[in-house]
Amino acid sequence: MVFYFTGTGNSLYVAKELDEEIKSIPQAIKQERLEFSADSIGIVCPVYGHEMPGMVKEFIRRAALDTGYLFIVLTYGAHHGGAAEIADLFLKSAGKKADYITSIEMVDNFLPEFDMNKQMAMDK
Repeated sequence: MVFYFTGTGNSLYVAKELDEEIKSIPQAIKQERLEFSADSIGIVCPVYGHEMPGMVKEFIRRAALDTGYLFIVLTYGAHHGGAAEIADLFLKSAGKKADYITSIEMVDNFLPEFDMNKQMAMDK
């Protein structure tokens, strides 16, 4: 079971590659009871300002995740800023522990962050 939060589709793509049973965090968080059980549970989301998005953090705080293996996959563009370590600290503060946390570089889609002409020149 993989929960995902996606803005532009990068994290959705990764979630689909990891498991057939994927659940949208924005949809799941609307439930009154957030209780989930599976052999493994994953959370896939983008890095926003070196951290997980606020809604993902709220989901993690509120959800009861009954699993033998919890993993987090963070997608990012040009810079992750130590997001995996920050996520690990957040999980600990929420009383949870991930068995595995990683970040995956994807196509950067935060356009104000970089010079498009320089990016296009790199492709040549």
